[in-house]
Amino acid sequence: MRKLVSIIVPYKNERESQLSVVLSSINNQVGIDFSQVEVILICDGGYKLKDISIFNIFDNINIKYYYNKQSKGPGFSRQFGMNRAIGQYYMFMDADDQFHFTGSLLEFFNVVKDSGNHEVIIARYIEQYKMQDGSFRYYTHPQNDWKASYGKWFHADYIKKIGLSWLSNLKIYEDTYFVGLACELSTDIYYKNSVVYIWLCNSNSIVRNPKNQFHQQLHTWVYMNRNYFQFLRNKKFSLLQKDFNKYLVELYFKESNYKPVDKNEYDIQNQLLLKENKDLWEVYKDNLINDIQNYSKNNQKYLNRSTENATSYFKYLNNI
Repeated sequence: MRKLVSIIVPYKNERESQLSVVLSSINNQVGIDFSQVEVILICDGGYKLKDISIFNIFDNINIKYYYNKQSKGPGFSRQFGMNRAIGQYYMFMDADDQFHFTGSLLEFFNVVKDSGNHEVIIARYIEQYKMQDGSFRYYTHPQNDWKASYGKWFHADYIKKIGLSWLSNLKIYEDTYFVGLACELSTDIYYKNSVVYIWLCNSNSIVRNPKNQFHQQLHTWVYMNRNYFQFLRNKKFSLLQKDFNKYLVELYFKESNYKPVDKNEYDIQNQLLLKENKDLWEVYKDNLINDIQNYSKNNQKYLNRSTENATSYFKYLNNI
């Protein structure tokens, strides 16, 4: 029997005690019919659970457990879960996070009950981060977040209709790819102004561990965008040029702030991206420097950022 929602939870090295936090967060939801909820727990080549029956204490949920010997990243595991899910909607949770409150799932159930089905349902989430003095701060992300998978439902039929899947060889920026495309191609997004999810601070996570140099992985960010643009091109998406233009401005500021950890691969990926989108580059290149300067003056994200290297950045792109 088809469920309303499949909650897909990838993990790698979390032990039973750690996984109990996210699972209890699901189990303790109130006001919903748990027969309509499916929980899929997937190991990404890390710690194999000794005995899944330890989670029988969570009497509201039935857990499907899968162990993959090889580690291929959270995107692969989420796709693995989707391929086995029987829910009308997909929802993704990280193994080191939890719901913000016990009525989080009810918020989504009520949207479907009151307004019918939607291609994507987006609620809000809180990010916990650590200060230098060891204390924690919290940031509530805006409702129009199209990058993180947190606090969102994706209609399975819609995802299958547009042919979208997680990139199996992308271990970072996988959310930006999947969530961005799902939202950008949708004509039916329901925004729920409720905080339902909390992204807890884990200093060992892919994004937050300094050893991973996440922000310096610019070659991977370019590679992700290559795939992003190719997907939109195949769909004959009318805003492809606009997205491409915005990307190149964003890339300038990223490169200005973070030195690429792999400069050679970064150059290769840029070369391939421009070759694959030569038509878009020819249309836009004469406006690039001006747009970089305007963004620095008018866009809150890039306000008063230096644009002194814009000319050399243009030459770099034009000559690779």
